Amino acid sequence: MTEIVGLGYLGLYAEKLDDWRTYGTEVLGLQNVSEKIGVESDTVLLRADEQSWRFAIHQGETGGAAYIGWEVANRRALDDLGDRLSAAGVTVEEDQACAQERRVEGLIRCVDPDGHRLEFFYGPHIPKYPFVSPRGVRFVTGDLGLGHVFFFVTDLDAAKEFYLGSLGFRLSDTIEFHGRKVHFLHVNPRHHSLAFVQNEELAPALGHFMLEVDDIDDVGRTLDEVDSRGVTLTETLGRHTNDRAISFFMKNPSGSEVEYGYDGRLVDDTTWRVTNYDATSLWGHHRDRPDTDSES
Repeated sequence: MTEIVGLGYLGLYAEKLDDWRTYGTEVLGLQNVSEKIGVESDTVLLRADEQSWRFAIHQGETGGAAYIGWEVANRRALDDLGDRLSAAGVTVEEDQACAQERRVEGLIRCVDPDGHRLEFFYGPHIPKYPFVSPRGVRFVTGDLGLGHVFFFVTDLDAAKEFYLGSLGFRLSDTIEFHGRKVHFLHVNPRHHSLAFVQNEELAPALGHFMLEVDDIDDVGRTLDEVDSRGVTLTETLGRHTNDRAISFFMKNPSGSEVEYGYDGRLVDDTTWRVTNYDATSLWGHHRDRPDTDSES
C-alpha cells in the first residue's frame, strides 16, 4: 500500500497565459484565483474545489508538465514515503521554499524515470471563501483526488518498477491494442489516478489530464462551449471500457489534452480483480487522427 492518497495538483507550462485564463474558466469551469492569492504575473492559478488551487500555469516557451503533486495524509506519511524512495535508490529532497509556494505544510520532491518532477506533500491550504465555478460546474475530487494524469513513457518496465514498486501504486487493469499495453493505476477508490503507455515517438510527455464532473449535463454543456469557441476536439464523446467514464477529449493551451468526463468507476481493493481489455471504448471516442494515441 502506498502513502499517497490522491492526485493533488498539476503544474503546466504555456506560452500564452491569457489563453489559459479564458480556457480554464470559460471552457473548463475552473475558478481563476491568481489575484486573490497574489501570485506573480507569469503564473495563473486555477481552483476546482475547496483547496486553494489545483492547477498552476507557468509562463514557458514550450508546453507540457512542469510538475505533478501527489498528496499524502500527514508528516509521518511523507517521511515514510521519503525513506522508502531513498531505500529504492531514488534521490529525494525536502523543499520548504517550494512548500510555501505551493501553500502546503510539507513537501519532498524527486523525478520519475522519464525526468518528470514529482512533488509529494501534505497539508494543503483550505481558504474560508468557497469555490465558485464561473460556469456552475462541480468537480468530483475530495477523497478521490484530482482526476488523473496520463503519460507517454520511454520505458514501460522502468515506469512500472517506479510507480508500482517504489511508490506503491496499485494496478487497476490494462488495455492492449496496436501492440501497446496501457497500464491504469490507482491509489484510492478512483479507478485510476495515473495511466501510462510506452510510445517511443511521443515520450516522454504528458498526454492528458482528466477532470470529472458530477452531472452529465455539464459534460454536454462543456462540449457545446468547445464547439462554439473553436477549441480542438481530439476525441468525440464516448464511454471507456475499463473505468466506464463518459467523456470527450480536447486540446488545451499547453499543447496536451484534457479529458472531460462523468461517472468514473470506483475500485474496491477487497474485491477488485485485475483484467485486460482489447479496446479503450465501448462506443465513441473517435479521433480525427487515428495514428495518435491518447489512451486514458
